[in-house]
Amino acid sequence: MSASESLPQVMRALRIHQFGIPPIPEDISPPRFKEGEVLVRIVASAINHHDLDVMSGEFPMRPALPYIPGLEGAGYVVGSGEGVDEETFAPGKAVRVYGGGLGLARPGTWAEYVVAPKQAVTLLPDGLDMAVGAGCGSVAMAAYAALFLVGALKAGERVGVTGASGSVGSLAAQLAVAQGASTVIGWVRSPEKVKKFSEAVDLVAYDSPIEPVDLLIDTVGGPLLSKRILDVKPGGRAVLVGYTAGERASLFLPELMVQDVRLLPLNMMRQRVPKEVVDEILTQFIDGSLHLPIDQVSWRDAAKVVTGLRRGVLSGRVVITW
Repeated sequence: MSASESLPQVMRALRIHQFGIPPIPEDISPPRFKEGEVLVRIVASAINHHDLDVMSGEFPMRPALPYIPGLEGAGYVVGSGEGVDEETFAPGKAVRVYGGGLGLARPGTWAEYVVAPKQAVTLLPDGLDMAVGAGCGSVAMAAYAALFLVGALKAGERVGVTGASGSVGSLAAQLAVAQGASTVIGWVRSPEKVKKFSEAVDLVAYDSPIEPVDLLIDTVGGPLLSKRILDVKPGGRAVLVGYTAGERASLFLPELMVQDVRLLPLNMMRQRVPKEVVDEILTQFIDGSLHLPIDQVSWRDAAKVVTGLRRGVLSGRVVITW
């Protein structure tokens, strides 16, 4: 058992007391670690669509109220329990925390301190900004899994990405280019308003005609899904990553059967990105090979930002700083 700093009597945290209501900033007692757990002082906490889904009360699983949201964050190790490698996770080490029931089955990262199971804690490479460390992980892994673990992208194929200005979409487009896709089409609402993140990605409006693609990465769902499937070659694949444009889609089944497109949902709870791939992707954020714009907001403004994200007034990758 190890610990390098004394915990304060209280910590700041954002808690949900009622589903559908924004989080409330509160002072509560900090958590204590047990066997197999790591205590982390959080510097930055990501706001994920998963967090918004859970706090809406419409997610299939509901945490007991009140609860602290937050699937993902980054910070520094404070201490660890028995069964944790004290050298690897020595106090002061920079780490990312993700998964392991955070923000759902156990208190999440929207707080100054969090206790996470050791399997949910990963060392961050030197030189990686904490806000990027908190915000890039899950979206980059989702982009990689959609392209390669589910979509089975091959070099030389044509790829189309809906919501290409978003976090997962922009990273999927960048990774597809890096892995040898012959053409990458990125659908966005207003191409002229989107900062070009790669000259190799052709940003187009949703109503623009294109040559059919081999692989579609759909990050928006909703009514657009049925239209985009028509842009996939017969025998191609469409990977459903998200549903920011709507949770329901109407498919004309005869048309889908004629197109012979495989519709493949991405479930990150069932996908495991190899550690060497995770390490390589994080390194690419440091050297600039991959880029993800991140908006940082103070914990004091988090409730207002969460409301804006849920209403669709705000978008992009947002990280809470403590």
